Amino acid sequence: MATPQADERERVAMRRALELAARGLGTTSPNPVVGCVVLDAHGEQAGEGWHRRAGGPHAEVHALREAGDRACGGTAIVTLEPCNHTGRTGPCAQALLGAGISRVVYAVADPDPQAEGGAATLRAAGVETAQGLLAAEAEQVNAAWLTSVRRGRPHVTWKYAATLDGRTAAADGTSRWITSAEARADVHRLRAEADAILVGAGTARADDPHLAARLPAPAPDAPA
Repeated sequence: MATPQADERERVAMRRALELAARGLGTTSPNPVVGCVVLDAHGEQAGEGWHRRAGGPHAEVHALREAGDRACGGTAIVTLEPCNHTGRTGPCAQALLGAGISRVVYAVADPDPQAEGGAATLRAAGVETAQGLLAAEAEQVNAAWLTSVRRGRPHVTWKYAATLDGRTAAADGTSRWITSAEARADVHRLRAEADAILVGAGTARADDPHLAARLPAPAPDAPA
């Protein structure tokens, strides 16, 4: 079924939805990260949200709550196809229908056989749908979850630090770090986004590494 092309406002909204989705990295597993922006009938942003934690409301629900009555006749921009099943929360496809959304633009189809089919449900109810807007970017932000669902295996990030001559530490053991403070901060961000951290047995015996994610505390007025 052919679907109308997204306009520039929808493209801008999808970029924002991707930014929102990334906020859930590290807190939503085993669920995907998802962002949603709701545009009202005039194309103005009315609400936004992201999936914050497994078991909590999905991105669409947060965005619809913020949009309120302005969602009716509007467009939902979502990084992942709205789910179509009832788990710890209800199906997002039904939430969108209940809010009176008239068009749904999503980046990536849901490959989970338990949750797929939201777009078909929406179309059957008369809602216009379009798939594929900024799909590559949406695949990237959800790489870990998509790998797990599509391939049945973990998504692995390999972190390796070495000097230009191939050394990982001083021969006499005096070195503590060979990376910059910025690089170490990036490593802790990656740790916070991962479900598990694996090191070799030799590293564990020699270094007894502290593998927790040590990130700076958020500012008191930082958004949740």
